[in-house]
Amino acid sequence: MKLFVLGSTGFIGKTFVRMFSGVHEIVTELDGGDRAFVDLTSYDTMLTFLDAQRPSAILNLAGKSYHTAGNDAEIYESNVLVELNLHEALDHLKLDSKIVSASSSAVYRSSTDPVDEKSPCLPANTYAKAKYVQERVGLSYHPRQRVAIARLFNVIGPHQSKDFFLPAVVERLMKFRSGETKDVQLKTLNAVRDFTFIDDACGALRALVDGGASGEIYNVCSGRGVSISEVIEALKDILGISNVPLVARDSFVKEGINYQSGANRKMREIGWSPSFDIRKSLETILREEYGI
Repeated sequence: MKLFVLGSTGFIGKTFVRMFSGVHEIVTELDGGDRAFVDLTSYDTMLTFLDAQRPSAILNLAGKSYHTAGNDAEIYESNVLVELNLHEALDHLKLDSKIVSASSSAVYRSSTDPVDEKSPCLPANTYAKAKYVQERVGLSYHPRQRVAIARLFNVIGPHQSKDFFLPAVVERLMKFRSGETKDVQLKTLNAVRDFTFIDDACGALRALVDGGASGEIYNVCSGRGVSISEVIEALKDILGISNVPLVARDSFVKEGINYQSGANRKMREIGWSPSFDIRKSLETILREEYGI
């Protein structure tokens, strides 16, 4: 099966291509005629690329967040416009490519109970709103197109950008361990997150490409909420350090979700389940990125 992966240069995209190039015939936005990056926010470019490649399936991982976008308009453009161009081009070409589009658990509201796919959405920031609109755009083409949505929960793994919470925490603890800093500064200690290791997330995306039902939304999550304090304690134990002065800037997340864990029953029903718990995830990150 020829699989077109959009967003192949991102953290998830690079890992997915590496893991499954031997399973599917994978093409990416780098496979233009001159191997240059293809800007798929252009409808004409999307149309030309899809006409040339004619993939059996499409995994849309494209989209900028606060960490990579220069402004809010770029967030909407890279998430919503790419999704719209994709569906419109498929319509024009009359291609029956199956689409799996990556969204985010950020679309949900904060909740102390596990959220499932029918839980209320209350996107709290620009990125979350853009992902929610992207979902609505994609699902509006069902049933004439085959499209499934993956809501990804806090994907983590080695060599992730330090702009994200968990790799930033790991780096700060490593600096404290080496004596570079005298404390570890954090935004908050009270938030709860459902962390999904990168290999598990990519395995879930492949399962959706192969077996996800059109018109459906799927939570890609571990199914367990982990407090930031628990993450810190696990890291201290693995690194063999104690008495770490922690400086929390706030008692809660100012713009976003304070408490979140997901329910992954629908993913389990199509044969996927996570292999990494939080400790195994942290041990793998420390081993592969820091040699510990």
